[in-house]
Amino acid sequence: APPPQPDARAVAPALAPAAQASATPGSSSCNADLQCAAKQLCVRGQCADLSSGLAECSSMRVHFDLNAAEVHPDDHANLDRMARCLRADQALRVTIEGNADERGTEEYGLALGQRRAQSIDKYLQSMGVSEAQLMTMSYGKENPVCRAHEEVCWEENRRAALKAKEQARRGGGTSSL
Repeated sequence: APPPQPDARAVAPALAPAAQASATPGSSSCNADLQCAAKQLCVRGQCADLSSGLAECSSMRVHFDLNAAEVHPDDHANLDRMARCLRADQALRVTIEGNADERGTEEYGLALGQRRAQSIDKYLQSMGVSEAQLMTMSYGKENPVCRAHEEVCWEENRRAALKAKEQARRGGGTSSL
């Protein structure tokens, strides 16, 4: 099989306008997140404060090989970035939605999607993210992003989608996530 295309790996969203405002004038220039403070990310060469408006902390996709649930080393940098966001903001919660392509039975697709979501969950916890911030679920083959019946679409549908949601910061309540 040909090697996966770089654009078929984790997809990082574009910087939201609200996030542009979080990069303060005169902030440090950077080439990597580790060059910024603990509650900052390197965004377009500048250290930006982590905030609810920062698109880099809101969603991402991780793609998988056929019938596999292992996280590719190519995806570690983006998952490390998501872990940094979650460690910096304990109110941030992530739903990890496991998906499969259309091939195979419905039961197999649901089980594979769950294994994929749990694989991402385990990785994020290994990076210091609290279990309370993570929820996994599987859509199996029922939530395709591409509907054509060809390999290029199947590759897009073999994924886990991470979707962040900031919880209310009022005292006392617990999240159902």
